[in-house]
Formats: sequence, structure tokens, C-alpha cells
Amino acid sequence: MHAVQATTAIHDRFLYASPDAPLTTTELYHLSQAAALFNRKLSEPIKPSERDALWITAVLLGSTTFAQIEASKPEEAWPLASSKPSDLEWLQISSCKEAVWNLTNPLRPDGIFHMIADEYHNEYLAPAAVTSEIEGIPPLFLQLYGLDTLSTADNSPYFSAVYTIANLLRIEGDCLSNTRYLSFIGHMKPDFKRLVELKDSRALLIMAYWYAMGIHLTWWIQRRAQMECQATCLYLERYYTDETLIQDLLRFPKIKCGLMTPVEYVEE
Repeated sequence: MHAVQATTAIHDRFLYASPDAPLTTTELYHLSQAAALFNRKLSEPIKPSERDALWITAVLLGSTTFAQIEASKPEEAWPLASSKPSDLEWLQISSCKEAVWNLTNPLRPDGIFHMIADEYHNEYLAPAAVTSEIEGIPPLFLQLYGLDTLSTADNSPYFSAVYTIANLLRIEGDCLSNTRYLSFIGHMKPDFKRLVELKDSRALLIMAYWYAMGIHLTWWIQRRAQMECQATCLYLERYYTDETLIQDLLRFPKIKCGLMTPVEYVEE
């Protein structure tokens, strides 16, 4: 219940007050209570009747973490701002959600989420790159990431992320669902996550594309997607000016997040 109340309070602030304001006392209280109760439950044997509630709590805590970004301008957002402990906290929580998923098995036949099993397999798992498949990946991406017909998720830290982004680009727009968009997180391999944490330029470009496609999705995705897309584009523009291929590929996310207009793109 605390997780629901925290989400409701953050959503209300997003709609009616200041989305970039710090967490309120009410929000902090419910989030801390939700986290404490959640951790306590996970430290005990999980009862079958509690599995769905635990998964819902994990989802809500992940959503509220992604929604809350204390930055009013790109210069205050990751990766452009000075490093701080809370950087990419949402990504760490996503990894924790995987463990909760395995513990609770939300799609089991007797679970309340079993009815969306087909949607999960079709939209969340569909973009996964099981084998090498570069057909459909834009040529400039193949060039930048050094991918060819021999590339796989096992020999390239970028392969799964690029493959998934290429799939999302083909359906980008009104047809892109929240589930399909978030599938990117599930297909991020540990070595790619490490590159993101290190602010590797090629990994950041992929993140810029992913953020760009989330700007017009559900409320808890929008603000971080907008702010960190801008911050990522400005970071790459500032520190990797001489990398022509990266600068060329930056045009798409820059247009999506408002740093460049389509007219400026045509003029270039």
C-alpha cells in the first residue's frame, strides 16, 4: 500500500505541481516504508499468496525511481553533471527486479499476471538477439560498432543493445508500447551496463536513442527520457566533437529531445 501511495503522490506532483521539485515529505515517507517492508518480506520465506504483491511493489518502486530526477536543466542531469552516488540508480533497481521476477514468477498459471503472458513474450522478449542477425541494423551503426555477420552477443558488448534499438526504431512512434520500449533494459548485458556506467561514448549514443524514443510515452518515463537525452547529447557533443560518425548519428536524438529542429537537420 505504501508503494501505491508513493506512486500516487509523485504522479499528482507530476500533473499539478513541479515535476522537477525534490521528493516531498509524504513521498519520502511512503517510499521509505515501502522499501523497508519490501526488504523485510524478501528476507523471509515468500508465501505463495504474497508473490504477486511483491512483484507489483518491485514494479512500483522501479517506476518511481525512474520518474524522480532532481534536475531542472540538462547540465544537472546524468551524464553531463558531476558524478554522484544516485547516478543510474534506476538501472541498479532494474537489475534487482530481475531477481524478484525469478523469485515470484509473475506469469505462473495461478498468478494475476498470467493473462499478459502472450504480450510479455511478444513484446518484451521479441527484440532479443539470440544469434547474430545484423539485417535491419542501420549501416552507420554497423560501422560505428564494428558489427558484421560474425558479430554476436557473446563477442560484442554492443550487439544486443544495438540490435534491440534497431528493432525499436522500426516501430518508433505511436505503435511503440511501454512494454516494448522497456524491453531494452531487459536486453542490456552486464558488459554493456558497465560501459554505460563508464560513460563510454558508443554506449552513451545507444542510450541517447533509447531515451529519445521514450519522451512521449507514459508519465513516469517522459521526464527522465527528455532530460537525460538532452544531457547525453550535450555530453557527446562537448567531449567527442571530433568523432564525426557519432555526431552524425546524434541528429536523431537531438531532434527528438528538442536540441535540434528538423529544419536545422535539413540545412546541415
